[in-house]
Amino acid sequence: MKGNEIENSIYNKLVNLNYSRKENYLKDANSTNWFDLEGELKKVILSFPSRFVEYDSDLMDIEDLSGAQQFYLFHSKGDTFLVDTQGYNYPRYTTLLEGFDDGVDYDGDDDDKYERMEGLLRISDDIIIEHAIKSIVIDFAKEGFDSEDVDTFLQMRIEFLIKKAIATQANLFN
Repeated sequence: MKGNEIENSIYNKLVNLNYSRKENYLKDANSTNWFDLEGELKKVILSFPSRFVEYDSDLMDIEDLSGAQQFYLFHSKGDTFLVDTQGYNYPRYTTLLEGFDDGVDYDGDDDDKYERMEGLLRISDDIIIEHAIKSIVIDFAKEGFDSEDVDTFLQMRIEFLIKKAIATQANLFN
């Protein structure tokens, strides 16, 4: 859910949490007790995009956030942080959500790897993939291909591109 889609009363509560301003490191963030938040506020927070962030990363080096999205959840070392960009492309305000639990173990051995990958996926990359696939599907449909053939073709093409990317990555490290 984007900032401009949030009900005013919930939005006001979100922006008035115990944030730290322009912190460079997660360890310096203020904290907010997850259990003290009302249910509707928690529900909205759970709708925000997630990403894994290295605990010792300089937050001011993160400049790929969407100002329109405004709110994000950052996961690191078993903790979850609520981030408010206030319309910028970096984490302007940050608070540790003490006691936060969405049922996903982001740092443990029982990681749900697909949940973690979803959190790591850059929003801009996801948008690019979505638009590219939509464009291809529309173009192929105009040419008379049925959905099953388009699906099969795209699956094969994606598999080829993944193998190509893995080979390129392997060459970088050799």
